[in-house]
Amino acid sequence: MRASEKIESDASFLRLYSPIVLESLAEKDKDGKLWDNVMYIHSSPGAGKTSLLRVFEPGTLNTLINNKSATDYKSLYTTLKKLNVLSDRGIEVLGVTLVCTRNYEILEELDVSSAQKIRYFFSLLNARIFLATLRSIVSFSSSNASFNEALESISYTYDNRENYFSDLKVPCTGKDLYQWASNIEKKVYQAIDSFLPLSDIQPQGHDELFSLTVLKPEYLLVNGQPIVSKILFMLDDAHKLSFTQRISLKKYVIEKRGAFSIWISQRLEALEPKDNLRSFEGRDYEELNLEKFWAERPAKFEKVLFNIADKRAAISSEDVNSFMEYLDSDLEEELLQPEFLKTIEATRQNIGKIADFTSKFDKWINYVETLESTPLEKALLFKKLEILINRNLGKSQLTLEFPLTEQELFDKFKSDIDATSKLFMSYSTKIPYYYGFSDLVKVSSNNIEQFLSFSGDMFEEMLSNRISGLQINVDTTRQQRILTEVAGNKWKELSKILPYSTQVTAFLSKLGEACVKDTYKPNAPYAPGVTGFAIKVVPSMFDTNLPWEENELYAPMINVISTCVAFNLLEIKEVNQGEKGQKWQVYYLNRWLCVKFNLPFSYGGWRHKNTDELLKWTKI
Repeated sequence: MRASEKIESDASFLRLYSPIVLESLAEKDKDGKLWDNVMYIHSSPGAGKTSLLRVFEPGTLNTLINNKSATDYKSLYTTLKKLNVLSDRGIEVLGVTLVCTRNYEILEELDVSSAQKIRYFFSLLNARIFLATLRSIVSFSSSNASFNEALESISYTYDNRENYFSDLKVPCTGKDLYQWASNIEKKVYQAIDSFLPLSDIQPQGHDELFSLTVLKPEYLLVNGQPIVSKILFMLDDAHKLSFTQRISLKKYVIEKRGAFSIWISQRLEALEPKDNLRSFEGRDYEELNLEKFWAERPAKFEKVLFNIADKRAAISSEDVNSFMEYLDSDLEEELLQPEFLKTIEATRQNIGKIADFTSKFDKWINYVETLESTPLEKALLFKKLEILINRNLGKSQLTLEFPLTEQELFDKFKSDIDATSKLFMSYSTKIPYYYGFSDLVKVSSNNIEQFLSFSGDMFEEMLSNRISGLQINVDTTRQQRILTEVAGNKWKELSKILPYSTQVTAFLSKLGEACVKDTYKPNAPYAPGVTGFAIKVVPSMFDTNLPWEENELYAPMINVISTCVAFNLLEIKEVNQGEKGQKWQVYYLNRWLCVKFNLPFSYGGWRHKNTDELLKWTKI
């Protein structure tokens, strides 16, 4: 049940789908940019693009409207009514989905001119949009008639004023239109598969993607009656098209500016490297980046993940009908007490070595030693003390040193010290650091599939415990072990799924090492830790005035960083720092990489890295 788009039953899909995701569309609708517009839906793999589109398909909407009072569906029904997809009359939008994985790219291999290849691409796309629209109407009608009978009940009333149909007499029936589009598709297939010259096959080429403008609700009737108020064309997996095809498609739909609604879903890897490294503000189309949307709404993303986990757990056949309930969120203090005591002793010895030559920290040390506290509390206090002493010794000191007071110690107990002491305490020990549902949310890095990859193994552990007659709960030590194992497996998979994989893994390894080095300095100068970098361009005699992401000198670095962004290995956040609120794009490690490198999940800790250093990191 991990991937929603693979669930065949519409009812099962709807039970598992979280309507909160649709808030990303509600904002577009509020601004009047959702309908009669071009929208690109971008993300790395697994963020929920296909599932989002599936909500608007006729089968899904029919199931929803027939169960609108059911508890599992009510929230989604209400949300879609607000988007004017549903009304009291019924379904208002006909969703037409076309998956771009079927042989489009093979057209590039035909022995014809580039212009002719685009004409064949448009003709194949037109034919399939017509076919997909007719199938959607049949699915929408949901009658007991056969497919051919259902097509006969459809009337296409377009008057061919633009002369798009040279070999089809319109108006016509849905069956005639279906046959016409099928013939075009077959001819193009023959051109792809045959050894004969194209002149013998004579496939039809189109200069325009006219299907988007001639397929309107007013031209399509079922038994003489209009069906919906608007049609939504949804092209999924557009990253599977060739580069030329993607550019031609984008250019056409943007320049046409027709009164049609088209959503084009594609992975970030389809974008040019420089497009992955820059803002989409000011583009002449709408863009919805799912991971960016959730990154700006962390509380809502957590709610979505809780909703997803809860709904999946609810259908368990092993009576493990909750997820969060069986994830321990506090350290097992009795079980881990030997580790706390070892940490206390080791930290005490470290403090003794660094503070042995001065008495200025005596009151601080005495306070921590004599304070009544549990082993966990004392272990954390000792770590805080060690960090603060290192910080104090790192400052330039006067010759005369006076003992520091307890109040001065209390004043330095800040929140960043709390988080860092927990991290330092867990480093190189058996004390868990990554555990609890909130950490599962953080490790997901705004990607639903990533959440499921970690939580799925957690849930399997619960099921295993239940079947074995053990306590269902997954303790914090086991949680950390599972997270570490999954992160390790994801790291091994990178070589199979990434372009420039060797350079990317070399780059990430160097970045991870640099972050660890800065994070675990004894005085914790960048508490709670460093997990990202901003690029500082170093001028050179070969330098140009181009931004670094357009400078060919940095091509290897551009390809590597762009790949990391496209595959959600680096997250971009904009921060203000420096004179006059200077803005920097900070590239943070995906949170599962933080698990791999023993780094905190926090944002905010980052360092400037110059282009020369980053370029060296891409070298193998």
